[in-house]
Amino acid sequence: MIRIFKLLTIVIFTSLIFCACTYDRGLILFNTQPITQETALHPQKTFTEGQRVYYLFIAPKKMKNEFIRVQVFKMTEDAPWGGNEVVRTKDYRLMLDERYYHTNYFTLYEKGRYVMQVFSHEDFQHPLALNDFYIK
Repeated sequence: MIRIFKLLTIVIFTSLIFCACTYDRGLILFNTQPITQETALHPQKTFTEGQRVYYLFIAPKKMKNEFIRVQVFKMTEDAPWGGNEVVRTKDYRLMLDERYYHTNYFTLYEKGRYVMQVFSHEDFQHPLALNDFYIK
C-alpha cells in the first residue's frame, strides 16, 4: 500500500514538473489580395516593397475585450534590444460581429523579415497570434 502511494506521488509530482503551460494561439494569414474565402485558402509569406500586405487574424476563441493591438516588428541585426525593431503598432476596436477575427492591410517599404503579433488589451505579455513574412 505504501509502495503504491509513493509511486502515485512520484507520478503526480513529475507530471506537474514536466507539463508545459501553453497559451491558446490564434492564426494570422497574409496575402497580396484582399482576404476572401478563396484567397484565405492560399496564404502567402513573400511580398515586394510597396505592395499591400493584407492579413486576417482569427482568434483562438471569442474575445471578450473589444480592443486589440496589432504590432509589426522587423528582425534585424542593427536594432538594439535583441535585434527587433518595432515598425508599426496600431490599436483597433472590434465590432460585436468581429470578436472572432480582424482583417486589414498595411504597406512596408524596406526589405527584410518581419513578424506580426496581435494582442488583447487585457494582456500585452502573451500575443493571441503571431506569424512572420518577408519583404523582398
